[in-house]
Amino acid sequence: MQVGERLRIARNAIGYTLEKTAAQTGIGSSSLSEFENGKREPKFSQLSRLAEFYRRSIEFFLSEEPLTEDVMLWRDAPAQDEQIKETEAEFRQLCEQYHKLELLLGESKAINLPQAEGTHETFHFKDASRLAESFQERFLHGGMPSASIRQVLEEKFHVKIFHLPITGSAISNLSPEFGPAVLLNAQSTLWRRNFDLAHEVFHLLTWNIFRRTPTSRSTSAGEHEERLANAFASRLLLPTDAVKDRIEDLAGDKGRISLEALDEIAREFGVSLDALLWRLLYLYNRPVEEIQKYLEEARKVRLVRPPRQSDHPDRLPERYCGLAVRALREGKLSLIQFAKYMGLSYKKAEEYLMDEGDLTNEQVSIPVA
Repeated sequence: MQVGERLRIARNAIGYTLEKTAAQTGIGSSSLSEFENGKREPKFSQLSRLAEFYRRSIEFFLSEEPLTEDVMLWRDAPAQDEQIKETEAEFRQLCEQYHKLELLLGESKAINLPQAEGTHETFHFKDASRLAESFQERFLHGGMPSASIRQVLEEKFHVKIFHLPITGSAISNLSPEFGPAVLLNAQSTLWRRNFDLAHEVFHLLTWNIFRRTPTSRSTSAGEHEERLANAFASRLLLPTDAVKDRIEDLAGDKGRISLEALDEIAREFGVSLDALLWRLLYLYNRPVEEIQKYLEEARKVRLVRPPRQSDHPDRLPERYCGLAVRALREGKLSLIQFAKYMGLSYKKAEEYLMDEGDLTNEQVSIPVA
């Protein structure tokens, strides 16, 4: 594939017109058109500018490898197509940078996230529940899955998890190039992010079921798949035995529990009160109408209880940052590249090269033999 064709693909993928590209890069529209049509090739300085503007690596335009299909699966995607494409471009760029750091340091990981079996026609709620139960029992040890799910995904299955202030809830992707990845909305509360992450885990585990054919590779899941993902997330974060034990601990002699006590349990398990109330639907076979009544009452509880404390998640994963610092200090990543990868100013990036406090200094290494 020629450079010109890749330039067109990159521009269309991020949703920019020739006119907008020309205005932002200082490269004339006629020149851009000639580049894309293969009438002439851009200078390296021009290609660098376009790569930066399109959020692509130089290697993308110079590679002779065939392009791989890249499906970004949205939850609550924004209405504007330009917002969707710009967010996807930034997410893809972060994933590619993460993968490049792994390659530079010889730490590339094979995709080892287990895949569920079945077909999208036959995969139902009992299958989603069993999948959640199996994943929770095998990998999320302890009674509070929300406390360990992110760490397990990142450390055991090498899922690349980023947080950006986006319009929408989340994006998941299972790329043959850089592996599984999830983007969460940094502006969401902690308990909302916990549920969104568990929801996206379902999509990753069933990627080969619901994204198997070209016609099923939509950027948004269908209603049935979304309901399955919600059921999976609820079952994963709120294990049957642990939740029922806690409810029975706080229930009165008459076998009833207050919304205030349920709110306490929801906080302990790192989910919203709404999520816990919907879980009661299956735990205690309560009618939907009854749950809806409790949901309405729960809105009043929020008005009189102190607000829950959330946090502000880091934009970049800890491992990503660690790899970037190592690559810089080992001379495998330039200071300019390091600043770009970390989102730092050049001056701030220079601080990572200072000898003082360098944990890699062998003169202060600790003997373990």
